[in-house]
Amino acid sequence: MTQPFFTVLLPINRSPELLPFAVQTVLGQRGVEFELFIICDGAPEATIACANELAEQHRQIRVFAFEKGERHGEAHRDVALREARAPFVAQIGDDDLWLPDHLATLGNLLAWADFGNLLQAELLPDGSMYVHIDDLGDEVTRRRMCSEPWNFFGPSVVGYRLSAYRSLPIGWSPAPADLWTDLHMWRKFLQQDGLTFGTAFSVQCLKLSANHRQSIETGERALENAPIARLIADPHERLIYQERAVKAIWQQMNGRYLQADAERSELRLATAHLRATEERLRHENSCLEQHHYDATAQLAADFALEKERLQHEVAHLERLHHEVLSTLTELRSSRSWAVTAPLRWIESRLRRRAAK
Repeated sequence: MTQPFFTVLLPINRSPELLPFAVQTVLGQRGVEFELFIICDGAPEATIACANELAEQHRQIRVFAFEKGERHGEAHRDVALREARAPFVAQIGDDDLWLPDHLATLGNLLAWADFGNLLQAELLPDGSMYVHIDDLGDEVTRRRMCSEPWNFFGPSVVGYRLSAYRSLPIGWSPAPADLWTDLHMWRKFLQQDGLTFGTAFSVQCLKLSANHRQSIETGERALENAPIARLIADPHERLIYQERAVKAIWQQMNGRYLQADAERSELRLATAHLRATEERLRHENSCLEQHHYDATAQLAADFALEKERLQHEVAHLERLHHEVLSTLTELRSSRSWAVTAPLRWIESRLRRRAAK
């Protein structure tokens, strides 16, 4: 058997209506040898039978049938990868559809990156498209993925080197209840030292809007997938989908630009207001400083005047005191003071007696 270039994981745990469409788009990959592992996580017997029938028809397919595993059966993917023969690993959901150059484009990315993604494009119920845009090569983006409940791509557009996967302390395993399965796995790569990361800005996968499709039965979803799978097999129609994805990217980026421009305008207004407020406060502060200076100067002048007035009064009182002492001294040394001394003694005795 030819050495595969990619090992493709296709986990499934529900009825098989969607499975043939996803498998068909994997089998339609151009110019890339691959092996496809259909990993049944407690899937119904009908799903296992459908997977086995596909494996009988196509030598690249191998079926792994497991009992239902914890959470989404993540640990089953680790078991399957122990038997992978290809240097690169990709994955597709049973409800997603690949364009024919998906693996080739992903292979170009993994030629230099250990872990990376293509752009995830969602086909919305109204026929419009939404493309999740970011760059795994950006360190800020990687830090955000490791610290916040935020992710911009799912398993159907991811790829990684098998050697990088095997370098991880723990591979696919059940995620905590409050964390998405894929983000839990991506963080293991992002937190591993020595790995390189990147995003190829190419749309090679269509994901029908999960928010809408989760609310309808698998059979109804298959009826939606069937015509789209036929269309993307046609080169002309495929190009139309990719052009619509590029237009969606432009619209989203334009929307972000308009939003950023509006935010810049608000920021400019806020900055102008702050500058005006700063100028007003500076003027008020200057007025307060001048008032403080004037009040201080006035207080100093008033204090100096009052001090001078008090000094004059003290000097006047000192002169009066000196004059009184001088008069008393003269009076006590006079003849009349000596003559009247008996009278003052008699007066003193009379006052003491009257007081008694």
